Amino acid sequence: MKVAFVTPRYGPEIVGGAEYLTRMVAERLKNHHQIEVLTTCAKDYHTWKNEYQSGLEMINGVAVRRFWNSRTRDLKSQIGLEERLFYQPHGRSEELNWLERQGPCSEELIGYINDKKEDYECFVFFTFRYYLSYYGIELVGDKSLLVPFAENDPALDLGIAAETFRRTKGVIYSTPEERSLILNKVNFREEDKVWDMIGCGIDVLEPANSPEDLRDKDYIFYLGRIDGSKGCYALFDYYRRAAEEFHGMPMLQMAGYDAIGVPKHDKIRYLGFVSEEEKSSLLKRAKFLVVPSPYESLSLVTLEAMALGTPVLVNGECEVLKGHCIRSNAGLWYENYDEFLECSTLLTSSADLRKKMGENGRKYVKENYSWNVAVKKYLALIEKVADK
Repeated sequence: MKVAFVTPRYGPEIVGGAEYLTRMVAERLKNHHQIEVLTTCAKDYHTWKNEYQSGLEMINGVAVRRFWNSRTRDLKSQIGLEERLFYQPHGRSEELNWLERQGPCSEELIGYINDKKEDYECFVFFTFRYYLSYYGIELVGDKSLLVPFAENDPALDLGIAAETFRRTKGVIYSTPEERSLILNKVNFREEDKVWDMIGCGIDVLEPANSPEDLRDKDYIFYLGRIDGSKGCYALFDYYRRAAEEFHGMPMLQMAGYDAIGVPKHDKIRYLGFVSEEEKSSLLKRAKFLVVPSPYESLSLVTLEAMALGTPVLVNGECEVLKGHCIRSNAGLWYENYDEFLECSTLLTSSADLRKKMGENGRKYVKENYSWNVAVKKYLALIEKVADK
């Protein structure tokens, strides 16, 4: 069976988030079906600038077909547009204008889907809020699956979001919280769809040696894009205050792309980008992983920490993160500074608590995030869509 995965970006350099999960799924389904990724030449999601070569290439045994974007995105003007669109009365034409400017805008890719739609038995679209998913599902809705990766996002309230969910044949949710969010916000009939809750499998590499100067030090760890949208401004504020009040507060080690500038502080250290082996080691040796993001649809790093036996401390405003903690008993959550300080003190001070949470986390990931289970579920939904 020939199956197309449609995603805004794709490549081994793109780590974390929806695009990384898309690649992991594609590489695991390639032995079952002929998987072909349809994507753009963009590497940077801020601008959608064409950086990859267009055309066909093989990446880890998966065929990847890239198409040019016709325009780049001006993030600053886009933010202003969203403020008006999301919070003021507007019409459908304004939503479509936002969608085109949101991008990635590749008429070539949409044209290819239109011309070649009979060549594929199923199309799987990743992320609901982009141009490719809206216009692609408009063309092939009767044989499409949508993996929305939805957060608590005002874009879910748009009429064009409801159009996308109504047109698709099936929906693949990542968590119970994501499903509840979508069903509460989007007007479509789930009973008319094929659907399942899948998420992904979690693989962690054997830890390599940590940086030598960290091996005997206590620290908490942040991994991911260092950005305001990920809750990092609040994290910096909370951590600096906690370090003053609680002298046993471990260092804060941070790794990933720094979009806003890590502040200078005696106990905050920016490690830059780290390898998968280094990531595993840093996660495993940490007192706990801190995840301050208010918006997540799954959070791979939370599950990776749990798989390695490391407790997590998450932003309780994010229902997905809080749900992982409640179901696993492998983490705590906070909703203000006092709770952040109390939870940090408790996790730092109690080795027994960290050990028990670590055991719970390993069990939770093993039982709920196995690639064997995830692959079987994907295959079952693809078969249902292809059979119509």
